[in-house]
Amino acid sequence: MSAGGRATAAGAISLAVLVSSSCTSTATPTTHDLAAELEKLGVALTCVRALPLYDDVYHLASMRGTICVDSDGSITQIRVFDSPTASLVALQDWAIDTDSQWLVQNSNWFAIGPRQHVEDVATQAEVAVPPTQSIPVLPKGYRPNPLDECAQFVSSTAYTYLTDASTFDSDRSAFEKVLPGVTAEVESLIQKHDSADLRGLAPEDPAFESEFSRLGPDVKSFCRDSSTADPN
Repeated sequence: MSAGGRATAAGAISLAVLVSSSCTSTATPTTHDLAAELEKLGVALTCVRALPLYDDVYHLASMRGTICVDSDGSITQIRVFDSPTASLVALQDWAIDTDSQWLVQNSNWFAIGPRQHVEDVATQAEVAVPPTQSIPVLPKGYRPNPLDECAQFVSSTAYTYLTDASTFDSDRSAFEKVLPGVTAEVESLIQKHDSADLRGLAPEDPAFESEFSRLGPDVKSFCRDSSTADPN
């Protein structure tokens, strides 16, 4: 489990969900828009340590976020996505600690952390959203995006490469059976983003999640270009 209570994706991914993907052309906010919205929301928080989240490595949607560490060590995360549905989809990966965490979710963003902190974010956003400890359900008729499954698999493989090299080596052939080329891609992208920075951080350190999020664009590019994706 990573900083703030997110349950990271892990385990084998079904070959069936990697067979095809459909794409629709819709207008989405730019990364500049997401960063600007995040900045406005983040004004509500006072952090002794603030770490950026550059992208969501587990979903195709674009995201910008922040990990805010308070003076008492508590963590509040804000994540802004390129659509309301993307925000809800990402929330399905979370396990909220009912002893210390609350959720505020509105439109294309959510905040998870101590109750007062997420209430402050809602106030800053000028929305009357009550904190909850329940994950909202996905829209009726929602169909999973196979490229989300691909991103989860690639990122989980990269996480194994960084944190358990022996398992990565022993399971290399199994990874390749699910997604050909994934092991070489993982090794390449980790080196590209300076593996020393990631290897020098404990997985439970919020800084690891921040640095790991830099992999998002490359993970998504690989999944789009992969033979498992529909070229149309």
